[in-house]
Amino acid sequence: MLRLFQHATRFTLAALAVAALVGCSGSETGSEDSSGLAEGSFGLMSVTYDHNATDPSATDGSTTDQLLLNTRAQFVRYTAMDREHVGRLLALPIDPVNDLPAIDRCHTYDLTLTIADDQDREEKGHVELLEAGQLRVQTDSGTVRLTPRHFATLLPFISGVVYGEAQSTEEQRLGQIKVNSAGGETVGAFNVSGAAPALPRLLGIAGSVPRPNITHARTRDLPISWQPAKDARPNDLTYIELRYTRGKRELALRCRPRDDGQFDIPATQLSLLSGSHTLEIVRLRRSAFSADGLDRGELRISVRELVGLSFN
Repeated sequence: MLRLFQHATRFTLAALAVAALVGCSGSETGSEDSSGLAEGSFGLMSVTYDHNATDPSATDGSTTDQLLLNTRAQFVRYTAMDREHVGRLLALPIDPVNDLPAIDRCHTYDLTLTIADDQDREEKGHVELLEAGQLRVQTDSGTVRLTPRHFATLLPFISGVVYGEAQSTEEQRLGQIKVNSAGGETVGAFNVSGAAPALPRLLGIAGSVPRPNITHARTRDLPISWQPAKDARPNDLTYIELRYTRGKRELALRCRPRDDGQFDIPATQLSLLSGSHTLEIVRLRRSAFSADGLDRGELRISVRELVGLSFN
């Protein structure tokens, strides 16, 4: 049996106050109310597998087959707020439609949430976190259950239900994901399934095989190679992300390569980097679902390869 660790949600008052993750989750736009701001509802099931390209405890560059599984759920109804702002407040995962550059391009995104600029919208709008009952997420390695917790008021403009996260590191295998909900107070029953994409295993970075303590000069292009996809589907996408801070700003360098196994990050995109960072290469697969009470639902399965990297 999987040894599950039910974590208190990251969606806390402090997280909301300083949430720095970008953007909306899904391409649905909702409708507009009389103020001209959007209103709508959506559901997002996120299943993420993380794999370290090198064993953090090793000094010889040896790899580990251990995968960390993380499962999250959000069901949201919002009024008098634009969709992007809702995503920023709730620190939702990356929006593959609006938060990535064009193919073969890189772009630096400012993830900083400026509370002062957003107070007016928060006073006018409201976000309700909806209940879909207990969620059952079945993987090839076991079953994860997410249970809702009710909160009358999280902030003056946010209320409803929070789902904790579930994590496991034992004997994870990539395969089929099935999500089932019998329905709750505000979201009806639904079933959705999808197959995890293959791990984008790193083969080389900065002219070296993946190993601990790789150093790269930020004045040079950064070459990256990985195992290309063999089972790609039309809506799959691959991206590279490297997050860093600059003063009080939270930034993310994101690139959108073709999944052919080779990409060079231009030196012009690396000029602000210094010190140690974690680079991620991510494969993402999406499956839509519908449920009463939601305009749109989506299951997102991400498989991420991570490697530490220092810039000088």
